[in-house]
Amino acid sequence: MRVSFLSALLLAGTLLPQCRHGPGVEVLAASTPGSPEPLEVPALLELRDKRLDQLRVSADGSLLFTRWALSEDAFDYRVVHLPDGAPVWSAKGTPRNGLWTLELSPEGSAGFVFLPLERDSSFIIFRTAGAPIPMTDVEFTGGAWAQGGGWFGGSSGAYNADGTRRGKSVPDWLKVEEELFLPGIRPSTLRYMHDGHVMEWDGRGPPTTVGAWHCSQQAKQHRLTPSEPVRFSADGRYIAWVLRSTGALTVCDGESGTEFELASHPTPAAWVDNQHLWWLDAGALVGMDVLTRERTPRLSLPDGAKAVSLAASTSPPALFVGTEQGRLFRLPLSR
Repeated sequence: MRVSFLSALLLAGTLLPQCRHGPGVEVLAASTPGSPEPLEVPALLELRDKRLDQLRVSADGSLLFTRWALSEDAFDYRVVHLPDGAPVWSAKGTPRNGLWTLELSPEGSAGFVFLPLERDSSFIIFRTAGAPIPMTDVEFTGGAWAQGGGWFGGSSGAYNADGTRRGKSVPDWLKVEEELFLPGIRPSTLRYMHDGHVMEWDGRGPPTTVGAWHCSQQAKQHRLTPSEPVRFSADGRYIAWVLRSTGALTVCDGESGTEFELASHPTPAAWVDNQHLWWLDAGALVGMDVLTRERTPRLSLPDGAKAVSLAASTSPPALFVGTEQGRLFRLPLSR
């Protein structure tokens, strides 16, 4: 595993400037949340009194990752399949460093994780059907799952969902950021940003240039870390990220390069479609249509619960919220 990856380990994605709307992703005319629905997942109930400080969810809303704070530096990590509540993967302990990463496939069938709890930690593929697969003696350094979930890849190469090698590293791979990968628009593809371009890749042949990315100059000014991951809109046009200098959460438009501030401090953020972004503000939720810059009223959780973590699915669109008190909510969204 190369040192440059471990110094800034994270996953994210790519962009389609020519087409703003990917298949299977519905753009909402108005991102209106329903009433918060408590999610009572049997595999997570024993952790109810712990701080639920991180969430990830697959695009289809079926696979959920949670991280619970057990103490100042020890955590419980769990992935569950929400339709049946079945546990998929779990780990517990104190990471040897803060450089860990996890990515769920868009359709919720699998994921991969790197969690350095032990000296000889490796990437692991976990699946809703089948035992986890350790990835030993490989040079994989992170990336994203392709559309359809049949394979995943990053700058150092591509692998099938069963762990077998699919393709070699991308050109100029040492300069390509793992953080700027995400599922492609076309089936079984990935996209990534590099040197001002949007690249599309099938994991086998050479990547092809499919457009320009005008946020390239700003990339070095932002944090690309697991604790403050970048977030792309569903079609990849917009990216939400945190400035190194001030810690502000900003959004950059990949078509124009225009950037604006959402919050003056780092905070979890999640997209529910191509244009609606939600983030946390002092324990409440705030949303914005980034095309019009119109904000929603602050939305508080029931019983004074304070939100500390946030994730979103896109098909169907819904927000998933974790609280200081260890409660988990789902908020469906509608027009």
